[in-house]
Amino acid sequence: MNDHQEGISAVQIYLLEEMDVDTVFGPDELSAYWLNGGTTISINTKQNKRLQLYCILHEAGHAILRSRPDYETNFPYGDNRKNKSISRRIDVLREEVMAWEEGNNLAKGLGIELDSKLWHKFLKKNLFDYVRWAHDPESSNTDFR
Repeated sequence: MNDHQEGISAVQIYLLEEMDVDTVFGPDELSAYWLNGGTTISINTKQNKRLQLYCILHEAGHAILRSRPDYETNFPYGDNRKNKSISRRIDVLREEVMAWEEGNNLAKGLGIELDSKLWHKFLKKNLFDYVRWAHDPESSNTDFR
């Protein structure tokens, strides 16, 4: 699949049919994974289609990781939002890295062709925000989870 919208649609169908995860798109949405009674992935449409595809793949990576029975064992501090400990921050960072890897695996499984150079550039840019937050959550202008 070369068309970004086709890729987005394929991921959206996978999320709904295989994982029972809804997706919401809009210019005021954050690109994020939400647990709010049900599981929802939101994607900001102010970014181009390629980046929307990369975001939905990454967020699908979170859905895949969190659906596994070993999630709590692998990320024992990952869900406690009030906990700002180093252990929790490292778990959040680990999950972020693994969600990018799962998103890449999903793309391969669905036959979605990614521009490897642009994919890695985008994931590194996004991961760096988490690295800054993990280093010092008080000085970060973003409160990740």
